[in-house]
Amino acid sequence: MRRVFTAGLFFFIISMIAYTQTLSKYFSFLPDSIQQELLSKGTIGDIGGTIEELKYWQSSPFAGVISNSYKSNRSTIAAESWFVLDKPVYQSIHERDLKIFHSFTAFSSMKGLLVYSESLKKMETFIYDSYRVDSIDAKQRLSDPSENVAPNSAVYFLYQKEEQTGDVYSKMEYVSHGTWFEVRLTNETPMKYLIFTLVAPQELMTSFYLVPLDDKIVLYGITVAKTPTLFGLEKLKRKSFFNRMNALATWVQSNLK
Repeated sequence: MRRVFTAGLFFFIISMIAYTQTLSKYFSFLPDSIQQELLSKGTIGDIGGTIEELKYWQSSPFAGVISNSYKSNRSTIAAESWFVLDKPVYQSIHERDLKIFHSFTAFSSMKGLLVYSESLKKMETFIYDSYRVDSIDAKQRLSDPSENVAPNSAVYFLYQKEEQTGDVYSKMEYVSHGTWFEVRLTNETPMKYLIFTLVAPQELMTSFYLVPLDDKIVLYGITVAKTPTLFGLEKLKRKSFFNRMNALATWVQSNLK
């Protein structure tokens, strides 16, 4: 892996405690008003240019992991969201881990995924096609992973045809930390809009951190990208990438069900 996922002993202890917590106790790091908004709406988020401008992750259990993963990133777009998801039915920890693994690796189910368009002010198709490939070079189409036991870690490559940016190949890195799960998506080919390169290779990273609790599942997503300045459209671009990440979170939630 180009970047090694690290989590210190402190975070491991925190995550072990979180696993035995209920939803309300888990979010004790947030102000009461924000907790109430999150619990009532099921999600809260923030948008900025860099991760330092985002307000919700810095006091969270993921603060150290996020800072270590993104501290060297030179972004022009950053967005984050917390989600509260229904807990899927499972009979054992092994079954739970397998459900979570397949919720992130059912790549073909991303076909037809919708996203909210800031310009059109309505939902539109985000991904027209999606499937796993053997590598970025060979690009041979493969079926979705069908493991019967969730791996501790895995790396996959996938192809997607997106509405705005056309053909894009990405890398997904999946890591199970026992009581929480980490997934990262990185674009391996340029993302173009018309004749412009919107995002160069490896300049868009989206990470998800999933924590099963006693009563719910907590999902945190963060996305960062480096894009050229386009005619003062920074606010619109940031909202668009924020919406992309939220669409992916919706996809995970649907797969968990």
